[in-house]
Amino acid sequence: MKVDHYDDGVDARPIRRLNLNLLYALDAILRSRTLTEAGRSVSLSQPAMSMSLRRLRDHFRDELVLYRGADRQLTALGEALRPHIARVMRDVTQAFGLSLDFDPLAARRSISIAADEAIELMFLRSVVPDILRAGPGLDVRLAPFHYGSVDRMFDEGVDIAIVPEMMAGPTTNILPLFDHGLVGMICDRHPTFGDSLSLREYRDGRHAALVEDAERIASFAQSDTPPFSDRRIVVRTGHCAMLPHLVIGTDLIVTASNWLTQYFASILPVRLVDLPVPGELMRMVAAWPEHRSNDPLIHWLLDRIVDRIDWLNAPLPRYQRR
Repeated sequence: MKVDHYDDGVDARPIRRLNLNLLYALDAILRSRTLTEAGRSVSLSQPAMSMSLRRLRDHFRDELVLYRGADRQLTALGEALRPHIARVMRDVTQAFGLSLDFDPLAARRSISIAADEAIELMFLRSVVPDILRAGPGLDVRLAPFHYGSVDRMFDEGVDIAIVPEMMAGPTTNILPLFDHGLVGMICDRHPTFGDSLSLREYRDGRHAALVEDAERIASFAQSDTPPFSDRRIVVRTGHCAMLPHLVIGTDLIVTASNWLTQYFASILPVRLVDLPVPGELMRMVAAWPEHRSNDPLIHWLLDRIVDRIDWLNAPLPRYQRR
């Protein structure tokens, strides 16, 4: 199909004379710390990569990247290009890997799933073995989780992200998975607290929590409202797995997801207590890109994930001291 003209407000430079292999070079340059590293990632020598960079600079009429000794700095245009080029490379990869059928027994490919640390600990640890059993030629990458927009993870090649519903965009495909609420977690030998916390005990107590962005988005959307915003937080961590260890042998209180803390209480000397004010339920969803609505691989993965929802809700035994 021939397109005579399309005006979207973007400066249309002649690309028919531009070798589209330069896309791979540009992606490598924008991601890599040095030109040598960029060349190595796309199997080009440094002279060949230098030539590609000169051609890209000529095309964009911009330096794109500046190398000063061991330092690298992208220009404003270089920074602006990074998400666009990442998205193009993702779409190219998916286009050439597109199939209308998916046979897990015959497939040889990587699958990328993103979820925060708590979901990995509690849920994906049961989903991943199922995927590997059903697809012996598959390998699974648990991708870095980014708080904020789910689109960034899709741009980095994630197939499915398990996120709070608030992170999904208006055009993102979602499948609701489960709801979870809030509970308190304390040392099982706490000297004063019973099975529930009064409002005064909660406000006067000392607290441990996740770092602000993780707490607010991952499992604690109401952390900015009383009485949660009135907590005296004396320690914050970036790792969910650290939370129970912060309360063991101390007077600290942790406010976190009920299903995550139930897991900790089954393996560590901590116990759960009711909060003085019940928090709102938060819904977790499986999210995947709009353009992959009918991708058979996505739907196969969703089936594996849904199959394990009952496991997540199964009762856990109470930790027993030896």
